[in-house]
Order: sequence, then structure tokens, then C-alpha cells
Amino acid sequence: MKKTGFIALIISVMCCLPAQAQLGGLINKGKNAVNKAKEVKEKVDDEVKKVNGDVDFYFMDTHRGFYRSRTHKIVFDDLHKDGARSGKNVIYTIEKNGDVKFDDGRKVGEVLDGGVVNCHSTAPYLTLAPNGDVVMDGSAIGHIDNDGNVTMEGMAIGKAKGIDKQVAAYIFFGILYDKQGIESARAKIQEEKLRVEQERKQAEEARIKAAQEAEAKRKAAASANPKSSKQTASNKTANKKTSAPKVQEWTIEKGGKRGFVDANGVVYDSAHKKIGQLPNGSGDIKDGSGSTIGRINMGDIYNRSGDKLCSVSSGGSISVPGSNATVAEVRGSGRIDMTKDSKTLGYCDVRPYEWAVAIIFCDIFNF
Repeated sequence: MKKTGFIALIISVMCCLPAQAQLGGLINKGKNAVNKAKEVKEKVDDEVKKVNGDVDFYFMDTHRGFYRSRTHKIVFDDLHKDGARSGKNVIYTIEKNGDVKFDDGRKVGEVLDGGVVNCHSTAPYLTLAPNGDVVMDGSAIGHIDNDGNVTMEGMAIGKAKGIDKQVAAYIFFGILYDKQGIESARAKIQEEKLRVEQERKQAEEARIKAAQEAEAKRKAAASANPKSSKQTASNKTANKKTSAPKVQEWTIEKGGKRGFVDANGVVYDSAHKKIGQLPNGSGDIKDGSGSTIGRINMGDIYNRSGDKLCSVSSGGSISVPGSNATVAEVRGSGRIDMTKDSKTLGYCDVRPYEWAVAIIFCDIFNF
């Protein structure tokens, strides 16, 4: 009986093998079919976008929707949470006469000749000047350049490349912001600018103090040993020509590699060869040849492609896109540690914190 049962088991396994192989083949064919369907859908979507003249817009580096130039509709990624249009996209339509209609049929604004934009029951609400300035209550509160970059107080807040500037002004300063939101955002930007300027000033004061202390030590040493301090008149003249005050530098240490960054934001390798330039405040990060390899904007650090790498708080806490949780922190002596396992990534005791984080955490300069 035992032998018969064993033979039956072997026969059963042999019979199952072809079926399993066939099933595996069907699964692979199904996967290939799904992938091809995705490719076809993407191509169809791209063609639909081209036909409709769809242009994406981004707010604070987050995709928020698109403008359909064929039908003059502003389509947001946001969905209605209730009502007859529950689950459907929020849409504004700009009529031929300049009226702006919400998707429930209500008139909510106007986009008129002369750059005038009316909304929030206010006329005029804002005006787009010929130079791209967004003017409200007599003062420029924002700007839209020819590449669709939208700024407020000189800080980037969005992108709307390919969208009519007046429509972009309505989107960013009439829908995404109202007057109260604009005032709050401008105050925050000005506060951030002040913080950066104070840190720059503190760094410069520290540099001057260090130079003064070094000079005091040199004079003290010269007084203690007057013979060694004698110089010829020609040597004194040469020193006057070449003895510019040295800019304060901080050491960079990461993974066994060393480098330096000075108070002007210049980054050097261990041989003291310039490999990059950090901005004073918000601005572009450059490599040694002057090409843009990243950007710093109000505590946010981006790579060369414009993707946000992380955000840095005024206290040195580091978070990454998709979460407000602190993933790393700048601690004493410029040590940057991961919060999860306290792993030390490197050291750079420079201010502002964005410089140290760009160098150590984001590894912009490949240390």
C-alpha cells in the first residue's frame, strides 16, 4: 500500500507540472499585456494633452492642476468632497467676455483687458503689469517672468510655463492665495530674509573677530621675540600688497573625505580647489565651473532638476518631501545625525544651516 501510494504521488506531481508551466506563461502574458496597455494609455493621454493644449502648473513644487487652453478651463487636482460634483475635479472656466465661472455656474471673477483681474468681490483685485509684475493696491506683490516662474518678494512660489501670464496671475494670486494669504506669505518671506541676513551678518562678525584675534596673537608673538619680527622695507611693502584679510573657513568632514567652505559660500576640496558656490540667502547652487547644480529657497533645497531634496528649519531640523517628520538634525559642532539610528553623516559647523545640509545631507558636491 505504501509503495502504491508513493507511485500515485509521483504521477500526481508529474501531471501538475505542465499545468503550472502553462499558468506561469499566462501570468507573464498578462503582465506584458498590462504593460503594453499602460504604454498605449500614456501615449493617448499625451496626444489628448497636445490637442487640448493642456499646460501643467505647480505651486510650491507640487503639481496643482493644468490649464486647458482649447476650452480656457483651469482644472485643479483638488476634487469636490460633496454635492452634485462629489469626486470630480474643481474647474474654473474663463468665458470669451472675460467672465470666470466656477463649475457650479456661478460667476466668481473676471479676466479683462489691460491686465485687470477681479475676484473675491473686489474690483480691481489685481493688475498684471506689462513687465510681469503683479500689482495689488498700488504695490507689486509678485512677478511672473517669460518662462512662467512665479515669485513673491523675490522667492519662487510656483511654475506656470506656457500659461498666459494674466491667467497665471489669477490662478496663483486669486485662487491659490487671497489677500489675507498674500499678506501672510509676504510676511513669512520677509521674516526668512531677515533670518538669513542675520546669520550672514553673524558669520561676517565671527570672521572679523577671528581675524582680529589672529592679528593680536601675531603682535604678541612679535613683541615677545622682536628680532624675528624685523623686516626690510621692501618686505613690508610686499606684505601690504598681499596681506588681504583671510576669509573665515569651516572644515567639511564626510565619509573620510575633507573639504572647506568659507564665509562667502565658496566650497573647496581637500586640496583647496574651488568645487562650488553656495548662495547668500535664496538662490542657485553652482559647481566649480559656474553651472547650476541646485537651488536653496526659504529653507528648501533642490537638485539640478528642480526636485526638492529636503527642508531645513531655523533650528536645524531636516525633513524630506512627503512628510513633516524630522529625519535628520544639525547638532553641536555642525554634526549632522539621522534621527532614526543616530548615525552621523558628517560635520560642517557653518551657518546658515542650509549650507551644511546641502553639503552633508544632500551631498550636492559629492563628498
